[in-house]
Amino acid sequence: MTNEIDQLIWNVLDGKASEGEIRELKSWMEEGESHREYFRQWKKIWNMTSGPILSTTRKQQEKERFLKSIHRSYAGNAKKRKIMYYWPVAASIVLLVGVFVGGGFNEWRSMKAGQRIAQMERIVPGVKAELILSTGERVCLAQRSEFIEGMKECGIRNDSLLGLNYVGAKIQGEEVGKEIVYNTMQIPVGGFYQLKLADGTKVWLNSLTQLHFPVTFTGEERKVYLTGEAYFEVVRDSVHPFIVATDEGMEVKVYGTEFNIDTYRKGTVKTTLVNGKIGIRVSATGEEVKIEPNQMALFTVATQSVEVENVDPYGAIAWKDGKFVFEDEPIEEIMERLSRWYDVKVFYANEHIKKHTFTGIITRFADISDVLHLMEETAVVEFNIQGDIVTVK
Repeated sequence: MTNEIDQLIWNVLDGKASEGEIRELKSWMEEGESHREYFRQWKKIWNMTSGPILSTTRKQQEKERFLKSIHRSYAGNAKKRKIMYYWPVAASIVLLVGVFVGGGFNEWRSMKAGQRIAQMERIVPGVKAELILSTGERVCLAQRSEFIEGMKECGIRNDSLLGLNYVGAKIQGEEVGKEIVYNTMQIPVGGFYQLKLADGTKVWLNSLTQLHFPVTFTGEERKVYLTGEAYFEVVRDSVHPFIVATDEGMEVKVYGTEFNIDTYRKGTVKTTLVNGKIGIRVSATGEEVKIEPNQMALFTVATQSVEVENVDPYGAIAWKDGKFVFEDEPIEEIMERLSRWYDVKVFYANEHIKKHTFTGIITRFADISDVLHLMEETAVVEFNIQGDIVTVK
């Protein structure tokens, strides 16, 4: 039976399951907490091995960057260290483009359920979120199927596989036909969640992110308010544009598309377009800059300007597929990302170390000690972990 369940879970996570198979899996998960835990561990394994497929050119570029980082790390060393890879680390870290494929994955699938779960127990981050209803009532969301109802809203569905769903949500009581009723999704450190808005638009919310949105869309536009980072798959509607507003005085006007918005760094907003068409609108001036797929727009508050550059969007969106992607990224910026995910404080032995760079692809479900160990082997840095404090030297 286990092999059948394994295949069923894999089909559902891979988006290949039929409606009947999805119902079958939900029924199986409702039989007990052990089944739900087994599913959660399988989801982590799926995250390790899924994600965008890199082109041959991109793979070669990653290989060259990785080799350069090794050469920099060992240049000048009288005695070269031998890089050791242990199975627990290999099972939790995907380096560059495919360490954890082929035989490694088959070995995982052939392991007994207890063995798989035991090896994943150190992993801390996961699916965590809080829903704030219009009255201020807070609902802690978990991976279980349930309907959520408040004083002003009803029909909100929390799905154990697909996250929060507002497609069937309604306004009830005296609020019908009056002001727009808003809810808020709040993601803590080390959490992420998926949300489907009333119009069918899908949103992936990253750690330390807040999205303020209507329970149902009314009026001429579909407007939401974002702080943090989110990936959007917007349902096309030429009559009712979709708008994402940020605290930094900038809006993204959407015409039906897929894109990522990052407002983490104070004073800037980074918008990366995967496909479709969007406009970056500066609130203070009314100026709108349109960008094309595979472009990134950087809005700077201090200058109220928008700069556009061509990029490979994979690095900006990989987080939603369970991966960190670092491309010659400074250690300081990497540690900022890790601190948001693992809830750690970072201290540096000196300022110079912040500028060292690292290239690699690492699963977001790895234990932080494994992530830092890998970085030590390929970058000129050392880490010391004491509780929730990481010292870089």
